[in-house]
Amino acid sequence: MIGNRFWPAMALGLLAPALTACLDNNQSSNTATGGDPQVDAADIAGSGDTPAGDSRVDFTLPDLDGNPQTFSQWDGDLVVLNFWATWCPPCKKEMPLFQETWEQHRDEDFNIVAVAVDEQSATEQFVATYGIEFPILIGQDEAMEIQTEYGNRIGALPYTVVIDRNGTIRATHRGEVTEDDLDGWLEQYL
Repeated sequence: MIGNRFWPAMALGLLAPALTACLDNNQSSNTATGGDPQVDAADIAGSGDTPAGDSRVDFTLPDLDGNPQTFSQWDGDLVVLNFWATWCPPCKKEMPLFQETWEQHRDEDFNIVAVAVDEQSATEQFVATYGIEFPILIGQDEAMEIQTEYGNRIGALPYTVVIDRNGTIRATHRGEVTEDDLDGWLEQYL
């Protein structure tokens, strides 16, 4: 049995990879079409495969107005599902790109749904400051559970999942999404 004095060290050891992924902007992706990940999810997580090729998981989280939103309402769209936080530098950096891409393609059965793993007030302030118009959902523990179901076993932020119009997960991506990443997904799945 492990004594209580070891728990803080174990907790830090479990959180370190997630913090490193956010702060260092490590990236990993896996696509159902055989993309080569820079870092395999199994290497990082010590367990599972990313769910590329699996069906999307449905969930319900509140939006910024506190209204429950069910993810299945975006069925039929190509969806970029992004887990992020206002305190995460690469998360903040990719948001203007998401807004610009959403504005360009929103009439093409395309959507970005961002799940803030954060406090409501911080998220509201960030969205207002940066003029984010695509759907934003709020969750903390629930959001962490949902992203685990989508293959993010270590809770790294940002974490992005690409889901095609048929509800099939086509790619997962740890770290900041670049314009090349988004362009590639749009070219392949839109």
